[in-house]
Amino acid sequence: PTFSCDARARECTHFASGAISMEEQLGALEAENGIATITFAVISAVLKIGLLVAVGMKLELQGMLNGPKRKCLSALAMDVCLPCLLFSDVLPEAEGQLIAEGWQLLFLPPIYAAVGALIGVLCCLVAGTPTQHLGAAAACAAFPNVNGFPVSIISALGPALPKSPQGFSPMVFLALIQLTDGIVKYTVGPAVFRRDLRAVHASRAKRGVDRVDSGDDLPLGASLRSISMASSEHHEALDEATPPEKSFGRAITPGKEGCDVCQPPREAAVTAFGLTPEQVRFVHPDWSRFDSGKFVWSPCTCKVAPSGLEAPLLAPAPMSNGGGKAAAAAAVAERGSNGGVGGRLAGIGEMLRQLFPPQVTAVILALLLGLGPDWIKALLYDPALSKQGGQPLLGFVYGTAKSLGGGFVPLQMISLGGRLVNVVGDSGPFAATGEAGPRGRARLLRICVAVGVARMVLTPAALYGLAVVADAAFLQGSRPMAFWAPALIVVAMPTANNMSTMADIIGSGRSISAAGVAMQLLASPLVLAVSLSLLIAGAQYRLASDYIQ
Repeated sequence: PTFSCDARARECTHFASGAISMEEQLGALEAENGIATITFAVISAVLKIGLLVAVGMKLELQGMLNGPKRKCLSALAMDVCLPCLLFSDVLPEAEGQLIAEGWQLLFLPPIYAAVGALIGVLCCLVAGTPTQHLGAAAACAAFPNVNGFPVSIISALGPALPKSPQGFSPMVFLALIQLTDGIVKYTVGPAVFRRDLRAVHASRAKRGVDRVDSGDDLPLGASLRSISMASSEHHEALDEATPPEKSFGRAITPGKEGCDVCQPPREAAVTAFGLTPEQVRFVHPDWSRFDSGKFVWSPCTCKVAPSGLEAPLLAPAPMSNGGGKAAAAAAVAERGSNGGVGGRLAGIGEMLRQLFPPQVTAVILALLLGLGPDWIKALLYDPALSKQGGQPLLGFVYGTAKSLGGGFVPLQMISLGGRLVNVVGDSGPFAATGEAGPRGRARLLRICVAVGVARMVLTPAALYGLAVVADAAFLQGSRPMAFWAPALIVVAMPTANNMSTMADIIGSGRSISAAGVAMQLLASPLVLAVSLSLLIAGAQYRLASDYIQ
């Protein structure tokens, strides 16, 4: 009997240990299946976007797309379809609980900007980038794309990213990030780009140099021609076109009669590497946040000249006898050029237009309608009435916005595909035809690789680690996948396309930003397929409250 009891005890113990082992095996198998499902969903989403990009490339190669046509497609996508998409997605879920659940995302842009800038500077220092050139690198590593790519990826992932238990979709949480991204980007970004110019001026002042000489180390890619002659003054022309008399690494500055400084004609130093105007233009977004609002707020008529990418999409509208909006706009522009109160008001209006383009305005409008009285929202969207076969009084407005919003992803990706054809072409930013020749191109590639690794590999990994710490310390595992997915998707994105436009306006870092954006766009399909799979899988098993048991 004793032997029988011991045997039964050992049998029970063995059975119990076997049961535990079976549970562990089932859990491991479930985890592997979950990761495989997430990876397949991410790869499918990237392939959907890649196919749309391929369509744009084919249309560009066949001549059906060109600069003005791409600009029209991109303008329609960014200024019309994207605001409609965000409005139609946010309005049904706009309520106080959304703010209570996702207000932390409003503070994400300054966090990823600071972390990205720090990592970008460290990577560039490791790559041997001179300290005077770190401003452009930091700006490109700090600010990811938050409009085009994230919206397209979240739309392509579809059901793979479930709504939160409260019924909020990932797209709505993404809209909260977009609200403050522009405020950070267009206030901090220009200051970071100007850092390189300040560094050069400080270096000259320290050495007692009041003008540019052949020994100056100008910001990499700050200009296409570093030196220009005007009257009897010797000054920098950061954004002027390079004259035809040039050689690799040097720009010939013609002499000027009666000017001792300019006699005899001599060579003037140019940037360590500089891209030609066409190389920079190929990387500029066809329609960026700097252009947004032209369709919505501008009184001008649309006109596309046959001259190509340099032609403005909107030409000034003729003024009528009564003046009207065109006359008012002209008066504001005239007052702005003359200074005074009118100039200050015009400057404030331009700043507000940059901070609150149609995409952000659409989100704010949807939130205001949703957080207001219920009867106002019911005029546009009433699911209970729709289930009964009815239609809200202004339901056609919401329906039109939803239909237009569905066109954003294909229009934007087709336009991007057409632009990539030029990026990788013989005149693209990586062709050995820039101001500094093949040697300058090698330096440019080295810095762009450092920026790309910082922006798309190291920054997402660092921010995921911060998310795990913040979740454990503050959020206590209370946020769902719909909250974490858009945040992690945004931090993994390549540099915002319009950073090259910002560099052009500031006059510093044009070559670094243009080439960096181009390199990251080309590497995005492969890099995002890996990084997003890891990030979303990590969120599912470490962060998301609706997945963690």
